Amino acid sequence: MKKRLVRDGRVFVTSSASNTGSSCVGVSVGVQQAGVLDTKNPGGDVLEFSRGAFASFLGSLKSS
Repeated sequence: MKKRLVRDGRVFVTSSASNTGSSCVGVSVGVQQAGVLDTKNPGGDVLEFSRGAFASFLGSLKSS
């Protein structure tokens, strides 16, 4: 079940494969950037990526 976390006006969504939503990451993808946070520490740091860098990362996962 997907879980949504709202932080600083951004919506972070967890994977639908997560069982409790507390042991995975939340991802927020906007027009210019993407952010990733640890759902166990939703108030912690957010890793920020340009949208292009995040798309490239996802592409490399799909091709692996």
